[in-house]
Amino acid sequence: MAHLNLAGHGSASVPVEHCAPCRLVWFDRLESVQLAGLGWIALLRELQEPQGSSAPLPAPRAAKLACPLCRVTLKPVHNSTRFGRFPALECVRCGGHLHSHAGMLAERGLVRPLLPADRRVLQQERRALCCLNCGAPAEGREEACRYCDSPLLMLDLPRLTQALRLGPGRDPQTGERQRPAALWAWACHGCGAALDPSRHTACTQCGHAVLAPSLLDLTPLLDRVEAEWRADIAAKTPRPPRQARQVRDWRDTGLARLLHRLQPDEDERGTLAWQAALCLGLLLAWWWFAS
Repeated sequence: MAHLNLAGHGSASVPVEHCAPCRLVWFDRLESVQLAGLGWIALLRELQEPQGSSAPLPAPRAAKLACPLCRVTLKPVHNSTRFGRFPALECVRCGGHLHSHAGMLAERGLVRPLLPADRRVLQQERRALCCLNCGAPAEGREEACRYCDSPLLMLDLPRLTQALRLGPGRDPQTGERQRPAALWAWACHGCGAALDPSRHTACTQCGHAVLAPSLLDLTPLLDRVEAEWRADIAAKTPRPPRQARQVRDWRDTGLARLLHRLQPDEDERGTLAWQAALCLGLLLAWWWFAS
C-alpha cells in the first residue's frame, strides 16, 4: 500500500493507505471523518491514477484479507449511513476499515444508480461506460461489472461538488455560511454551454444530461475546487505580528534632541570659556572707570 499524508482539519495530517493495483483504501478508526476538503481532493486524485485506459485491471482479490496493522482477518460488515447500507471489511481489533473505490464513494453518497436514460445519453455522446471500482469497460444492460462484480454507478456531480467546495451554502468542514459562488465553466457535451455541476443535472440550453461516468471526468472539477480552497486558506492566513515598540525615555524626545544639537563639542568649549572671561574683564574695567 502507498502511504498518503492528506490534509486534515486545521493543520493536522491524516495518514491513509491506498493500494492502487487492488483498488482498495484503508482507513484507521475515524480517519475518514478527519479529512478536510483538500484531503478529499487529494484522495480523489489518487483514485484517478489507476483508472486510465492503459492501466491494468486489478488482480483477483483473495477470499480472506488481513488487517495491514494487526494481521487479524477482516470481518465483512454493512455500515449504515444516511445514504444506505454499504459493505466494507472491518478489523475487530483496531477498528480500521478497508473499502473498495466504489464502496468508499457510495458510503459517502457521492454516487447514484445507473439509469437507462444515462446509458442512452452515453451512447449518443459515444462515451464508454466503465466500472467506477476497477475501470473495466461495461457493455449491454448488465447492472454489475463483469470483472469485479461491483454495481455499475454514476458519480453524483451535484452532491460531490457541494461536499467538496466552499460555497454556495455552508462550508462542508466548519458549517459556516459562505459567499455565493460564481457559475462554473463546465461545458455541456451536447451544445457546449456553461454549466454549474453543483446545481444543474441537465443543460439549461439543450436539456442534455450532465454525466460523469468515470473518475477521470472529475479533473476540471477538482482543479476548480482546489483553487477555491487554496484561495480561501491564503485569505485566512494571519499576518505576521508587528514588532514590539521600543521602550523610550526622555532622551528620545524632540526637546532632548534639540538640546543635544545646541551643545558645543570639546573644541568649542575652550573658545567659549576664553570669550566669556574676556567679556567679564571688560565689564569689570568699565565698572571701575565709571565709578
